Amino acid sequence: MADETPRIDRRKQRTQQLLRDALMSLIVEKGYEAITLQDITDRANVARPTFYLHYKSKEELLFTSLREIYDDLAIKQRAITMEDMLQSMVDPSSIDYGDFEHVASHMEFYRTMLSSKGSISFMIQLLEYIETLMQDDVLKPLQQYGVDARLPIEMIAGFMAGAEIGVVNWWIKKGQAYSPQQIGQMMHFLCIPMLAWALGFPSPDSDFRITPADQADNSADKIVRDPGA
Repeated sequence: MADETPRIDRRKQRTQQLLRDALMSLIVEKGYEAITLQDITDRANVARPTFYLHYKSKEELLFTSLREIYDDLAIKQRAITMEDMLQSMVDPSSIDYGDFEHVASHMEFYRTMLSSKGSISFMIQLLEYIETLMQDDVLKPLQQYGVDARLPIEMIAGFMAGAEIGVVNWWIKKGQAYSPQQIGQMMHFLCIPMLAWALGFPSPDSDFRITPADQADNSADKIVRDPGA
């Protein structure tokens, strides 16, 4: 009996992998919205009742599959030290561009999913995932090295997530005319000055900050210049 559980687990993993591979290949061929459960089970050579033992829908299959991929990227991101992050802010050659290498490895998938044949729910899930990762694994740890953030951390994370998806979409449309490292460096030059300022690192305009309405002297949000500027 002790040997049965590993055997069952391996069988479950194999079935899930077959279903994931089937979905990913079908997305490239047909577009996400056109795919049916029958398409997936036929391609994976898996019975439809077996599909429902693992997933409730093709949406759950997609998001579970992507979450596993992104969680692997997140583990690699967490292995980067604070010293590495700070160094990358001043030295573009030292930046981590693993996200863009991942996109390059799955280019046809992203080309389809970010097109009219993709899925709005995919876009929302991807945006929220990157936003959470950026907030918890990058911005909050970096914040301890600067003064008080000049903008809400959640807003900065949302901006960075949207910027990354926008840059990836542009890169795809350009037909991968640039390498993952070059795209990572472009992203660096676009975002790092803003990120450093927003997190509270010293800058020429460090006397500006946003004060929310509930902390300001009036009912409207406003930009406040520090006294003595």
